[in-house]
Amino acid sequence: MRKQHAQPFDKRDNTQIETLTQQLETLENEQRAFTTRIQKEYPKYYALKYPQPVKLATLQNQVLQEGEMLLIYGVLEGDEDIESKTMLWVIGKNQFQMLTLDISEEELQAKVEAFRASPNAFIEAIKTKPYWAISDLAEDNLPSLRQASYDLYQLLMPEKSKTLLKDARTLYIVPTGPLYGLPFGALDTHNPAQHDTPHYLIQDYPIAYLSSASLLKTIRDTERKESARYPFLAFADPEYPENCSSTSAEATQIIQSLRTQSYLKLASSENEGCFEELPETKAQAETIAKLLNAPKRSNALQLRAKASRQNVFDFSDKKRLDDYQYMLFAAHAVLPYEISYINQSAIVLSNPDTEGYLTMADAFALDMNADLVMLSACNTGRGEKIKGEGIRGLTRAAFMYAGTPAVSVSLWKVESLSAKALSISLFKYLQAGKPLTQALRQSKLDLMADEDFEMYQHPYFWAPFVVFGDGN
Repeated sequence: MRKQHAQPFDKRDNTQIETLTQQLETLENEQRAFTTRIQKEYPKYYALKYPQPVKLATLQNQVLQEGEMLLIYGVLEGDEDIESKTMLWVIGKNQFQMLTLDISEEELQAKVEAFRASPNAFIEAIKTKPYWAISDLAEDNLPSLRQASYDLYQLLMPEKSKTLLKDARTLYIVPTGPLYGLPFGALDTHNPAQHDTPHYLIQDYPIAYLSSASLLKTIRDTERKESARYPFLAFADPEYPENCSSTSAEATQIIQSLRTQSYLKLASSENEGCFEELPETKAQAETIAKLLNAPKRSNALQLRAKASRQNVFDFSDKKRLDDYQYMLFAAHAVLPYEISYINQSAIVLSNPDTEGYLTMADAFALDMNADLVMLSACNTGRGEKIKGEGIRGLTRAAFMYAGTPAVSVSLWKVESLSAKALSISLFKYLQAGKPLTQALRQSKLDLMADEDFEMYQHPYFWAPFVVFGDGN
């Protein structure tokens, strides 16, 4: 359908148009100058934030390994006469295909929102229900999610792409726009009208995510430091104040307290207006430390008051953060622009009223050498409201800059017991030598197969956990 032409500007507006054009040109020049400065003064950050386009031959011959496939989604903007189009590039060591998907960015946004509506409704439904009733709620909620999931699968994975992926062993997804909020592993490959039992994409492939195809080359070209001395470091089970309503006389603490109060209004916490405690994260961290044989001298467990922003910086200032192979942050998380005073992604560690939040900007200042940073917190990977920046903020631009090739995040509010079970299982498989994406896939399959908790078959419990970066 042709779009209607916009009405032409009145000639009397020419002066205003010229002024706006000059302002735009000035801003573009300033942006170019700023980008040039970043490239010169912060080359490592520039390489991650603005990875140079990589040639197809380089991707196929030097970057991708046998069995790895890239699925790159992008929106080609339309104009007054042409609707925008969503494109899919499928790239393997010996495969290349460009496909046009019959969906605009606006339609794609609506489809992803329809998918996310089911887990969101499920989250609301279980708030007031006893634990034994959740299985029935999961069963009731599943049909709507399956249909939305299958619709997206048909749109995003056309028949030609399925043929190209028949020999794939690992999928790397490069999302676009609203697709940053979609866990591809939860796409149902079975038509609900023909199959009573769902079959999810994660049952066929391990999956990792990238913000661009060239980022994988950047990560794999980056020289890593010597192997870490210790296996594991966790900042978990933070201390949150019992009374979050008071403010300090100090100006900085007043602002931090306002931040906290604003977030709590959004979160509707039932714990007397405070952040809810996360006791499961203590057992989660302790179990993983034991599983990985973390020695006592490594100070692997930074719990309660020690799970603080200041302590994270103490580790970094003493050059100790780069001693650890795996890192875990198990706490609440804050999304940017959803609440007053918070304009960037952040992790809520102990006593946020007085110590503040571990923000994206803070992460840039850290020095790590971890193979994986796991952000076991709600919504650390959600970014649809800010066009992907929530994901990019806490992953590529922050922790990857700090020194890790892979970050695990969540795409919606998670249930604590399933999160604990999945993360422990993930590290069990990593300890056994499985590559990261295979370890995560197997952990999800194990959760789905848990006969004691049939409700875990519902994607709400396992789908939001995803990995950005190198999946090996």
